[in-house]
Amino acid sequence: MQNDPPRPVVEPHAHPHPAASAGAPAARGHLKIYLGATPGAGKTFAMLREAHELIRQGHDVVVAYVETYNRPRTVELLQDLEVAPRAVVSYRGATLEDMDLDWMLERKPEIALVDELAHTNAPGLRHPKRWQDVDDLRAAGVNVISTVNVQHVESVKDLVEKVTGIVVRETVPDKEIDSADVVQFIDIAPEALRKRMRHGNIYAVDKVDVALANFFKPGNLAAMRQIGLRLVADSMARTRSVVDSPEDVLVAVSCGEASEELMRRGVRLARRRGGFCLVVTVVADPSEDARVDPYRELAEHLGCSFAVLAGNDPARAIIQAARDAGSDHVVVGEPRDNRWIDRLLPNVVDRIIDGLPEADVHVIARFAR
Repeated sequence: MQNDPPRPVVEPHAHPHPAASAGAPAARGHLKIYLGATPGAGKTFAMLREAHELIRQGHDVVVAYVETYNRPRTVELLQDLEVAPRAVVSYRGATLEDMDLDWMLERKPEIALVDELAHTNAPGLRHPKRWQDVDDLRAAGVNVISTVNVQHVESVKDLVEKVTGIVVRETVPDKEIDSADVVQFIDIAPEALRKRMRHGNIYAVDKVDVALANFFKPGNLAAMRQIGLRLVADSMARTRSVVDSPEDVLVAVSCGEASEELMRRGVRLARRRGGFCLVVTVVADPSEDARVDPYRELAEHLGCSFAVLAGNDPARAIIQAARDAGSDHVVVGEPRDNRWIDRLLPNVVDRIIDGLPEADVHVIARFAR
């Protein structure tokens, strides 16, 4: 689901640092942080998705450490990425795995992905905290993309504990956040996150009820979201570029005469929102693919994905596709009901609006169904 490739926020050096050839230390690496409103907001997913885009642009990217928590979509995004071996530490009869900083410094990629910036390292490693490992990588000239949740930022630890009643044991100093070149806030509505929880997309099914009754209560999530927004607005925006959370767009077309303009509108919306664009069309017989070929080709030129969905119920197929893709916006053409009876019955657009209450549905006027 791709529109025009975004500019890499962690920018490589176009030329070697002038002093590098003389044996002087490399220029300090850049840092981008995905700041999550809450656990499960999608920080790691966003980071891995950016990694694939950076690789397509020719950058050297290595996954230094990513925690998947066995979330299927996160595991899937790790495929085809170079993943560093982990440091294995024996401690009090247990075997612990952590980021292997020494291996990463020897490999020295252009860009390293380091999940969970607030993580406490296993005893015996070079540093007690992962953010200190990140400092070493940057000092060696490695650009880093990392993740952290709002509750782990030191300056708001007390607010989080007061709101949730849960002690925060791992934090990142504010100076580490302040040193980032870009902080991208990953926001999610409380009910949307709770729905993801119920579907088992964040924690194992046997842990969902306990989580929903404790940390993930609606009041807690709403408060965490507000703390995060204030943190970004009051502090980070003063010293660096803060990027809005990306919003993905799904465009539903019939492969008729109005489809091209719908696709272009959808791509423009995705660009404004910093997200990806997916174009879908629904056909009863997939063997009729020939008529969709021009639109598949247009999607490629526009830099977005194109999918042909098989089915006799376009509304149902579009709703399911939007849910599967996690689309924040859906672009459809206004149907033309030629018969008076049609105006009295729910049409495709009505059903899409009803079926996607959490998405913004953009109905473009004067388009045929």
